[in-house]
Amino acid sequence: MVNVLTVVAKLRAAKDKGDALASLLAEQAAVMLKAEPGCLVYRVHRSTKDRELFLFYQTYADDAALELHRKGPNLAAYRQRRENEGLVDGAVEVETFRSITE
Repeated sequence: MVNVLTVVAKLRAAKDKGDALASLLAEQAAVMLKAEPGCLVYRVHRSTKDRELFLFYQTYADDAALELHRKGPNLAAYRQRRENEGLVDGAVEVETFRSITE
């Protein structure tokens, strides 16, 4: 699938909030896959060495699908809940990549 977009994010849970963040991220992945047809993949990973460290990636069919995600209510609700519950320590690192091979 040449030219799809993948967003990679890395974040650290606040002290003693790893399980709560894991639950929210898993919930978020299910919501996005159901609510956003242009979201092809949404995978969440937890470090095997550091239980407070998470990495996830999302793959979108095209620029329009990614833009819908960025401006949509699901992402806004996730961010608000994450902040309200104090689940993250520090900034979230986000990078977007465009595929160049199948």
